[in-house]
Order: sequence, then structure tokens, then C-alpha cells
Amino acid sequence: MTVVLGLLAAMFYGVGDFAGALASRRHSAVTVLLHSYPVGAVLMIAMLPLVPGHLTSRALVFGVAGGLAGLVGVVIMYSLMVIAPMNVISPVTAVLAAMVPVVFGVVVGERPHATAWFGILLGAGAVILVSRTTEDHPHGKIALRTLALAFVAGLGFGFYFVFLARAGHASGLWPLVISRIASGVLIVPIALQRRAVSAIRGRMLAITVLAGACDALANMFFLLATRHGLLSLASVLTSLYPAVTVMLAVALLHEHTSKVQRAGLALAATSIVLITV
Repeated sequence: MTVVLGLLAAMFYGVGDFAGALASRRHSAVTVLLHSYPVGAVLMIAMLPLVPGHLTSRALVFGVAGGLAGLVGVVIMYSLMVIAPMNVISPVTAVLAAMVPVVFGVVVGERPHATAWFGILLGAGAVILVSRTTEDHPHGKIALRTLALAFVAGLGFGFYFVFLARAGHASGLWPLVISRIASGVLIVPIALQRRAVSAIRGRMLAITVLAGACDALANMFFLLATRHGLLSLASVLTSLYPAVTVMLAVALLHEHTSKVQRAGLALAATSIVLITV
């Protein structure tokens, strides 16, 4: 069940990230999030009866912490996907998003096999290959600062996964509701400071709603996956989402991938498989 739920989370994250990044090319990332976060909050509130639970102080604390960590990750990632190819930014963030929960899981007592540790090392190598671009790349060489920010975004997602998993199994979907409300509240002053409060209409609004709904559903499937198995297993399965984002970017936006980057993607997939063994 953990594998199925983790892969469902990966699928919805991949579609949601693609939609959010696409909308961010017409509107600022902050404006997109200002519209998409309420969508996720409403959807999770509507689904509360499906996964019964209680709102505890623990769920409240970790939900707010998760909302803050996730906000940091998604604002940075959406912004970077405007200036750099999705098929570079998404895999870099995903590897970090997988590694943080694995390390945390070990600290709290989870014991992945030796192959998992080898997978982590391969994942680090995958980041180097996937993020490697040259001057003749259609998007030009990716700046070191861009890659550093992608790392920060990945850390934000990694801690978001950790906080959700620590909210308590008896809390139902309340951690997701709290995290979405917290993110929705926190994005408002950022939007005001950046003067990013504007309406999104038409096709871009539909894409933004899709991003918010997919992100919320992905969070739900990830949370359920952590309740059926190890955090380290659920997180790395969920971190397969770049495969979906990259395929959509190549198919719909005709983004270019080099042989080295494709090798990096294959290495990243291998590392995730090894981590889950």
C-alpha cells in the first residue's frame, strides 16, 4: 500500500508542479500561490470526513511548521522554473526532498538497508549530472546561484515531508488542512510586499486551480503513505515526481535534455529504487 500511495503522490506532485510552473510564466510565483493555496485548503477540508481524525496540538504545530517549509520550497521552485528548465530544477529539488526524510528517519530509529545508503550516494551524483548544462544548451549554462536555490527548495520540501509525518497518525487530514491554511496566510504579506496581488483569469486560472488541487491530493497520498510504512520509503517514492514533470515539459514545452542529463535522470531513478529496497 505504501508503494501505491507513494507513486500516486509522485504523479500528482509532478502534474501540480508542471501546472504551477506554467502559470508562473504568465504571473509571478507568489500570485499563483495566492490563488492555489485556498484551492488546496478547501479541497482538504472537504475530504476531512474520508480520513477521520482529531485536531491535536501536535497536528497544529507540525501543520504550521510544514506550511512554512512547503511555502519556502514552492515559492523558490516556481520562481526558478521561470528562468531555468523544469527538467533541471525539478530533479535537483526532488533528490534533496528524498534525502532529508531518509536521514531523519534513520535518526529516529528507521534502519534502511546498506543498499539505501548506496542509493543516497548515487542520488548525490545524479544531482550533479542532471544539473549539468553547457553554453550551447538552449537555456544556456545554469548559474550556480540557481542550483543553490534549487537545493534550498529541496530542503524545504524535505522538511515539509518530515513535519507532515510527525503530526500523528490519529490526526486524520488535519495536518494538511492546517499546513494549507498556514501557507495561505503566510503568502499574503509576501504578496503585498512584492505587489503581487492581482487576479488570474481564463486559461491560467484553470491551470492554477489544477496546480492547487494536484498539490493538495499529492500531500494527502504522501501522508497516507507514511502511515502505512516507513517515512524514508514513502518520501523517496514520492520524490519520483520529476519524471512526470520532465515528461510533460519535454512533450508540451519541447524542453531539451542532454545525454548527460538523461543519464542523471536514470541515475536518480536508480538511487530511488535502491533507497526503497
